[in-house]
Amino acid sequence: MNNLIKTSKAVITFERKYLLQLRDLKKNIFYPGFWGLFGGRIENNENKKKAVVREIKEETNLKIDITKEIFSVKFKAVGLKSKRLIIYFECNEIKNQKIILREGRRFKFFSFKELKKLKIIPMDFVAINHHFNYKNKLVSNYK
Repeated sequence: MNNLIKTSKAVITFERKYLLQLRDLKKNIFYPGFWGLFGGRIENNENKKKAVVREIKEETNLKIDITKEIFSVKFKAVGLKSKRLIIYFECNEIKNQKIILREGRRFKFFSFKELKKLKIIPMDFVAINHHFNYKNKLVSNYK
């Protein structure tokens, strides 16, 4: 019950649109049937950056460069057996690659306006919202 599940996720944009996956409808996964960012669990023997690079390669066949860590959240929620830590990274895909979907039902790039209408994983939306506001200088840089 006191376990902490750690995950790394990638915020990947192309032409100001966000790459999302429509998650499988499996009952044993986090938010089945929702749209969300690509990423996954951090293995015991790896750090958070290596985890997101590995997960994106496994799920999409993309090679990515991590720009920066942009958001993290640790939480416990009703219905979850374990606490969660999710770390979000702004990533750039290395140009001229083809996405080969290996997890999820489909993928699509959405504008921020479009994704606000989706059934999206709540924490992923918070991270995307923060990224969008940061990139558009709508977030103050107070210290």
